[in-house]
Amino acid sequence: MNIYVTGASGFVGRYLIKYLIDSNHTALSLHRNTVTNSIIAIEKGMPVDCVIHLAGRAHVMHETADDIYSAYWKVNVDYTLKVAALAKLWGVKRFIFLSSVKVNGEETLQRFTEQNTPSPEDSYGQTKLEAEILLKDFCAANQMELVIIRPPLIYGPGVKANFKSLIQLCRKPIPLPFGRVHNKRSLISLENLNSFIELCCHHPQAANQTFLISDDHDVSTSELINTIRISLRRKPCQLPIPAQLLSITFDMVGKHALNERLLGNLQVDITKAKELLGWRPVISFEEGIQRTVAEYVI
Repeated sequence: MNIYVTGASGFVGRYLIKYLIDSNHTALSLHRNTVTNSIIAIEKGMPVDCVIHLAGRAHVMHETADDIYSAYWKVNVDYTLKVAALAKLWGVKRFIFLSSVKVNGEETLQRFTEQNTPSPEDSYGQTKLEAEILLKDFCAANQMELVIIRPPLIYGPGVKANFKSLIQLCRKPIPLPFGRVHNKRSLISLENLNSFIELCCHHPQAANQTFLISDDHDVSTSELINTIRISLRRKPCQLPIPAQLLSITFDMVGKHALNERLLGNLQVDITKAKELLGWRPVISFEEGIQRTVAEYVI
C-alpha cells in the first residue's frame, strides 16, 4: 500500500514509518506545507491508499498558552480537517486518526469501552473528541473510510515527558514510596501500537470503527517502577507507603494531578480489537519496557 503519515518526525511517527516500510508498504511523510498547498497536493503523482494522521498538539501537564483551548483546537481540529480535505483530493480510501483515551475520560471505575459516552476533562481531550465527530461527518459525506484509534499512554525508545522523568528517577539509588500502590493503568508500547495501526490500514473490518487499544497487561505504579528498575539492572527498592497518605501529601504540596497519574486507575477494554480484527500485542509489556530503557542501561 501507498501510505502517507502526518507527524512522521514525532515520537510515534518516526518508528511507524520504519515499521510500515519493514511491512512492505510505501510510507512517506506528509508535511504541513503539503497540507496547506492544494496545488502541490494535486500534482503528487503517486496514488495514496491510506493517510495516517498522527500530528497534533500533545497533552502536557502545565500549559503556557494564553488561550489553551484555541491552541489545541487549531492543531487538533482545524489542521486535522485540512488533512482530511487533502485526502479527499487524492481519492484516499481510508483515513486513520490517532485520537486518545482522554476522549473517554481521565479515570475508570470499570474499564473504558468503545460504547462509553465520551467524557473528556480538558482541552486536549475535548478537541480530540471534536475532531472525531467532524471527521465522521466529513468521511461519511465523501465515501472515505475512517478508523479512530484511542491509545492510552504510549511508551517506547525516545519517550519524553513524564515517562522519561520516571525512568530517570528509577535510575537513582533511592527508594521510591509506591510499594503499596495497587492501582491499574493501561499502557501501550510503540511496537504494539504500530502493529495495530498497520493492521488498520488494510483490514476490511476496521473500516468506520473506533478502537481502544493497549498492551493487554494493566499495571500498577508499583509494578511499573519494579519493571523499569529491573530492566535498568537496579533493585526495585520501594517503600510500603499507603496510597491514601501519598494522596494527602501530593495535595499538600500542590501536586494534585499526581494523584490521578500515579495513584488512579485508567483501564481500557481491547476486546473489540481482538475479536473484530484478530489483533494481539506483538510484544509483552516487559519487553516493551526493556526496549524503552535500553539506552539508559549502564
